[in-house]
Amino acid sequence: MFFFIGMHTTRKECGVEGYHTCTRCGHVGDWKLIKETTWLILLLIPIPVRVRYYSMCEGCGGTAEMTKEEFYGKH
Repeated sequence: MFFFIGMHTTRKECGVEGYHTCTRCGHVGDWKLIKETTWLILLLIPIPVRVRYYSMCEGCGGTAEMTKEEFYGKH
C-alpha cells in the first residue's frame, strides 16, 4: 500500500498595514499584510495545518506576528 504525503506552504499578500518605521533596518513605509498557510497534502487532498498572520517590512523582510482578529481589523 502506498501513501502520498507532502507539505506545502502558500503565501498571500492581502494589502498594506500602514506607514511604519522598521526598528530592524530603519526603512520608512507601508508594511505588507501576509497570510501564510501550511498545507498537509494527503492523497492529493490539501488539509490546512497552520495559518500565520503577519506584517512584513519591504526593506529587510522583517516580520511582526499578529492574531487573526488584528489582521482582519486592519484589512
